[in-house]
Amino acid sequence: MRTRIAAAAAVVALLAYAYVAPGLRRHFIRDVITWDAEPRDTKPLPHAFGLGLQPWPRVRVILIDGLSASTAATLTTWTSLCHRGIDMRVDIGFPTVSLPVQVSLWTGLTQQQTGIVYRSDRPLVPPLATSIPAQVPGSRAVAENHGYIVRSIGFADVQPAAVDAQHPAKDADAEAWKTAWQAKAHEAIASNARLAFVHVLRVDTWGHRTGRESDAYRKAASESDAILAELYAAAPDARWFLLTDHGHRAEGGHGGEERELRQVQHCIVGPDVTPHKGSGPIHLVDMSRALADSLNVTLDSRSRGRPLYAAMAAPLEGDDAVPAQPLGSGAIALFILALGVAASMWGFKRWWLSPAWFVLACVLLVIVRGQPTMSMRMVYAGEGKTMYLAWLAALPIAAVTIWFGMRVTTLPRVLVSQLALPFAMLAGTMTACNAWPGLFGGEVAPIVARYTAYTSALYLITAHGSAAVALGVLARTVHSLFGRRRPAETTQSAT
Repeated sequence: MRTRIAAAAAVVALLAYAYVAPGLRRHFIRDVITWDAEPRDTKPLPHAFGLGLQPWPRVRVILIDGLSASTAATLTTWTSLCHRGIDMRVDIGFPTVSLPVQVSLWTGLTQQQTGIVYRSDRPLVPPLATSIPAQVPGSRAVAENHGYIVRSIGFADVQPAAVDAQHPAKDADAEAWKTAWQAKAHEAIASNARLAFVHVLRVDTWGHRTGRESDAYRKAASESDAILAELYAAAPDARWFLLTDHGHRAEGGHGGEERELRQVQHCIVGPDVTPHKGSGPIHLVDMSRALADSLNVTLDSRSRGRPLYAAMAAPLEGDDAVPAQPLGSGAIALFILALGVAASMWGFKRWWLSPAWFVLACVLLVIVRGQPTMSMRMVYAGEGKTMYLAWLAALPIAAVTIWFGMRVTTLPRVLVSQLALPFAMLAGTMTACNAWPGLFGGEVAPIVARYTAYTSALYLITAHGSAAVALGVLARTVHSLFGRRRPAETTQSAT
């Protein structure tokens, strides 16, 4: 009787978790895209000697949002101007999301130093007060759309304006602005403002909709190149910065730590700029330093930005721009994982009681969908259907293992053998990306390279695994109650 009560309690607990876990995952995703992270310092960049840029009377910056380096190389005007100036590969760091990247660009601080790591449709209110444009009187910015990004930076004059103070993320007169923005951008570039910035969004829009390899994406890039040609003709005597904030995956999407998204092409062109091509990637904060030097303003004292020619003499290697996992949380995560492995090994005395379903589920996810990153739509999707269709075939293994396992060992052992490792993996990734405060109402973004995306997947894997294990326990318990054969009757003699 005690065994049956324990089995019933286990079934209820596991099914309850399977029910609430998808909601916990959606809460986790909301935290990822909404809140800021705790600011922390970043590792130093390679040291080298070299000069920076000298100040210039007028600086013009165009940023084509979402332009991958491979696509930039196909653009006529972009390529022609880059050949005439300083052509560089720039690593924008992590995450590869527009607002945090632009905050980094205009402050000289990495995403980890600012703590601004996603903030989907959440502008900075009030705008940055110590950014580069905030130090340049009369600085101007014009955005094609999603003006909340440039409204967050600290420019003196920003277009389009917000609808009102209650809706700071929404652009005023959005429909009319679609036909007016290019004229406003031309006006800003041709003006006497010392700093003018134009943010072109159409490439990123089509990157999200159809992917980097689509005709629509290439068409948007070609249109942006034509806009660049027109704007450059309005101020050929200015010093021009040709920038982008991230690339796109072939299937569309960005946000993760992939090099194809982080490493983009930037160029600096001007009457006093000698053509030069960099040998390796420099950091985005080095580009911040180049902008600050050009405008004769100062960066935050915490900035790691190096003089441009020093940065080009000491390029980054590999994934230097990806922030390292904090030692404390990383060590705790490994300890949790080790406990999960030890507990699982305690649970299965026979090899076939190992959590093979979980290993197979993870393998199927990577094989069918690819290694999860913050650039993939499936990581954010509410249902997670794209992910879980990959591993459904592994779930019956959990139920079958429970069915036979309960015949040869105790219920606690068989439950631990199947679930200790999956839950330890989830707890470990949550620890690595600081996701625990969010469960208790904390407003902190749990964003860390690699671990954030895996946490989204592990919520669903553990939910589905728990349901499969619960069904296995239920089936074996019911069978033990009603599946017994009646004992054979004793044969009676004739007498």
